[in-house]
Formats: sequence, C-alpha cells, structure tokens
Amino acid sequence: MEYMLNLRFSDGTSEKSPCKVTEKNGISAVYADFRGTDRKISADHGADIRIDLPGLVSYMADNRYSEFWCRPDFGNDLTAVPPETQHFIWRKTDGSWGVIVPVVSEEYKCVLTGTPDGLIAKLFSWYGELTSCCGLAFVTAEGDDPFALTQACVKYALELLNNGCIPREERRYPEVFEYLGWCSWDALQIRVSEEGLIEKCEEFKQKNIPVKWAIIDDMWAEIAKFNGAKYETRGEMFKLMHSSSMYDFEASYTRFPQGLAHAIDRIHSYGIKVGMWHPTTGYWYGLDPAGPAYKKLQPYTFVTSDGRIIADWHELNAFGYFNTIHSFFKKCGADFLKVDNQSMTRRYYKGVESVGKVTHTWHRGLEASVGLNFDNTMINCMGMASEDMWNRPYSSISRCSDDFQPEDRPWFTKHILQCTYNSILQGQFYWNDYDMWWTDDTQGIKNSLLRAVSGGPIYVSDEIGRSNADVLKPLAFDDGRILRCDRSGMPTKDCLTVNPETSDKPLKIQNIVKNSGVIAAFNITKEQNCVNGTAAPSDIPGLSGGRYAVYEYFTGEYRILEDGEAVEFSLENIDDFRLFIFVPYINDFAAIGRIDKFIAPAAITEQIGENVTLYENGKYAYIKDGKLIVEE
Repeated sequence: MEYMLNLRFSDGTSEKSPCKVTEKNGISAVYADFRGTDRKISADHGADIRIDLPGLVSYMADNRYSEFWCRPDFGNDLTAVPPETQHFIWRKTDGSWGVIVPVVSEEYKCVLTGTPDGLIAKLFSWYGELTSCCGLAFVTAEGDDPFALTQACVKYALELLNNGCIPREERRYPEVFEYLGWCSWDALQIRVSEEGLIEKCEEFKQKNIPVKWAIIDDMWAEIAKFNGAKYETRGEMFKLMHSSSMYDFEASYTRFPQGLAHAIDRIHSYGIKVGMWHPTTGYWYGLDPAGPAYKKLQPYTFVTSDGRIIADWHELNAFGYFNTIHSFFKKCGADFLKVDNQSMTRRYYKGVESVGKVTHTWHRGLEASVGLNFDNTMINCMGMASEDMWNRPYSSISRCSDDFQPEDRPWFTKHILQCTYNSILQGQFYWNDYDMWWTDDTQGIKNSLLRAVSGGPIYVSDEIGRSNADVLKPLAFDDGRILRCDRSGMPTKDCLTVNPETSDKPLKIQNIVKNSGVIAAFNITKEQNCVNGTAAPSDIPGLSGGRYAVYEYFTGEYRILEDGEAVEFSLENIDDFRLFIFVPYINDFAAIGRIDKFIAPAAITEQIGENVTLYENGKYAYIKDGKLIVEE
C-alpha cells in the first residue's frame, strides 16, 4: 500500500509528500519524510496519513479518552474511530486480523482518528517551531494472530526508534511486587498519618494477613494549605488537593511528628517494605515558593504558563529534581516508589519543545534517579499516553486503568474493560497494575479474580479494621508471595473486536503460567442477562495442541479435553464468574496444583512425571486416569 503525507502549516497552507515505508517479516513501518521548508508546521495537527482498510468487519480502538487513561471502543465504521487511538486491531472478512500501532518518534506523536473521509494517522508535536516532519509514524501488519502481530509491531518499532525503550521481556519484574501489598489511599486519604499506618499494620498482624509492602500515598508531605482546611465531600477534598502545592518533602509536621524516617522504621518492624507515592509535579499544584522544598529544588524547576513550579524537562535538571526527593526517601528507609501524574506533557510543557523530546528527556531523568536510589523499583501511574509508554527506558510496571471506586458496579464494568484491553498494547512494554481494591467490597471476589489473572502486582486499600483475610487467601501463600501469571492478562481472540457489554457473550481474560493456562470469564452485559460461552486451550496464545485437563475453580468441575475441544458454560448474571485452569494431560496425568488458590499451577515449583513439589503444602489436586484426586 502506498501512503501519502498531507502536511499542514501554521500559515494555513498544506502540501503533500510521499511517505517512506520499510518492511521486515511482513511488518510495514510507515515514516513521515518531509525535510522542511521555511514554513512552520502546525503544532496541533502537523500532518496526517490516510489509511484504507478494505475487508474490515469490526475493530477495537484503544484510545486515550482522558489526559491519563485509555479505554477500548468497538465498531465497524472507520469514520467513528475515536480521537487519540493508540492501538487498533481489526478483523477482516476472510477471518484474518490486522494491527496498527502508532508511535512517538524523536519529535512527533502519532495517533489514529476517524474523519468523514475515513481513518487517518495524525501527527503533531505540540511545538510550533518545527519546519520538518520526519520520523516513524506507525507500524502495521496482517495475519492470523492479533496478539503476535501486536508484539511483533512493537518490537520492530522499538528497534527502529532505538531510543532506549525496551519490550517487557527485557525488563525485570521487581521482587517486592511478587508479594501482597496495601496502599494507604482509600483507607486514610490525604490525612494519612504515622499512627493510622501503624494501626493498619497491627490489623494485618492480628488477622495474620501476609502483606509485605505498603505505599504511603497522597498526602504524606507538609502541605501548608492543608492546615486548618476542612471538607465535607470527596469532591471538596479533591478541590483542596488540586489547588495545593508542596511546602516540604519532609513528612507532615503534625501527622508524622517524629519525621518520615521514624514512621518507615516502625512499618519495617512488621516485616513490611515501604513505597513512597509522589506526583511528578511535587504535589498537584507544584511546589510552594515559600517552602523549604522549593529552596532545595529551585535549580531544577520550570514555571508553567499557569504559574506552577514543577520539574524541568531537560534530562539533567529532571534528574536533579527527582534525585533530590528520592535520595531523601532513601535516607528515610523507603524501598520503592509510585510516581503519579505522568501524562502531563500537553498540559504543562506544550509549546516549549516537541512532545517527543520533552517526554524522552524527562523520563530518562526520572528513571535515572529511580535506578540510582531504588534499583528501578517503581509503579508508574496516570501515564497511559503513548508519549510516556514509548519513552520509559527501564521501569517495568504501569497502571492501566483509572482509580478504583468502591461499591460501584458501573465502575467495575469500566474498570475491567480498561484493564483487559489496555493491556494488549501496554503489556508489550510493562506488567500491568490493575490498581488497589477493597476486600470487603460487595464485588471483592470479582476484583480479586481479575487481579489474579492480571500478571501484575496485587494490593488492597482496605480501610482500618475492614480487611478480609479469607478474600486474600486464594491470591497468596502464607508468606505473602502471590501466585502470579507469566505475562499480562488479555482478552481472548473471540472477544477482541466485540463489545462484551452488548454482545450477549462473556468477557474472557486469558493468561499463562508455565506450561498451563487460565481463563477468567465475567458477565458484564448492560442488560444483566444470562450469557453463554466456551473456553478452550486454543483461546490462550502459547499453549500447544494436544489433550488438556480443565478444572473450574468455583464449581470444582473438571474434564479431559481432546485436541480442539472446548468446555461450554453459562453465566447467569453480572455476579456470576468462572475461572478455568487448563493443564496438559500427558500419559493420563495432569497436575492441577493448589486448588485453594486461583492460579493453582503456580503453586508447583518442580514436576518430574507424576512427582510434584509444591511451594507450600496445601490442597493439592491432580487428575489421573480421568479422575480428580485431592490431597490435603
């Protein structure tokens, strides 16, 4: 296919220029290749490339619907593709698939969007001084496996960009996140205190809940505007937060009277490691110019158009800014970080330099500091914009949905769609963080199952006195180690371009663990009616053919599937869900694992024939000669 670049200049004129295309192993890489004149290219819509997709039946467009987050949209009309689509999968009339992955190059960001004339790749820099439009715009491929296509497209794009960003397989999953965690946010919100944190630690101890890490979240620091401030509603609290700046990055003088180091030391005494939360901006409104934090950070700061004092985007200044804060955390005994408010380039740096340069350099400064102080152990958050995804060099975990909302059924539907479909692209770069949750929420079991198949960290945010140990038991061993899948949970192929809210089909999420696989099935139909579906080993990329034993966690039902067979099931309503575990059935034997745990095969550390070693003794099950045998 030939592609043409349609350039748009600031003076209102336009011009067409041929695109450059390279190919490797069936993947096409499409480049903008306009070398420039004396005319400046439009900052907000510098160029576009029309894309024709003959034979399209349906699509999934993963789009940035807010500044920080993405969600899937489904359809078959290319004119309706949402703005800022960052990943596009389509199914064709012949049953094959296509994938388009827009990228962020050295200068320009590319997204897909529908127009009255069809689908275009839109390029922009948010910087009005450029006279050239060059760089990789998107990669695309067609074939039989949309997951393999996405992975291959991302790897090829990273190879071509050569900007230091690497695929997930080359990143290291931090050891601390192999264990169960807790976050202070929902429990203590902006009034987090040393005494509140210790009270929660005591609860974990008394209830024998093996939490091994905790995040001290918003807002532990001294915020002058908080002093004497009152609020009645959650909305009023957020208004206070977002209008406040950081006075001192020593902990609040009243809520942490003996300092941050003292609080961290007390938490450590419970065998719990500590992570410090902070937004990229210091606090939501930046730094308070009257405070000691500003005095220490001033050489590394930048003043935004609306007067906020935040980190400068140049690499050395960004490093100086973050290292000043992070080295303080390190001296206080902190073990890792959660860094929030990342996708803010458009809001704060637009017009000062191109989106590609700004995000590349400040991410390098941030991650250099995290690497120096915390061995790259960080959760990235509020950072699903593609300029962030394509420019983080080393960190390995990133949030993939907006904030958990307790006791909110519509939120759960939105949340599971975000987590599942956002993970297809983001899972090529990172393990995905499905966010914190409550064990005593009426949807607590559903939330726990969703996180079990996520492949990422598992942590709760229960209020003091409200943690339910029984809900956590299927997720972790007695020492707190979680039973984690090997990659990011993603939808099965038959769910990819079908909206599970309206399809009368279950939403199925698949993952692998060693040589076995899991499928979690949920009913999220808007009509809340019964849905019917099938689950099979062939739904899980990476599982080979042959015979499989399938065990369903909640009913205890099992059977042997011959090659190509599937199990049929029904979900009666939105509170009905299933977890299918598929294990190779070899020589009439299959070791299921610990069936009191969701990810049962992860309990097996070694298997030689029928001899199995478990990480921890418990309710072990296997199928031999077609019969399920359970050993306590």
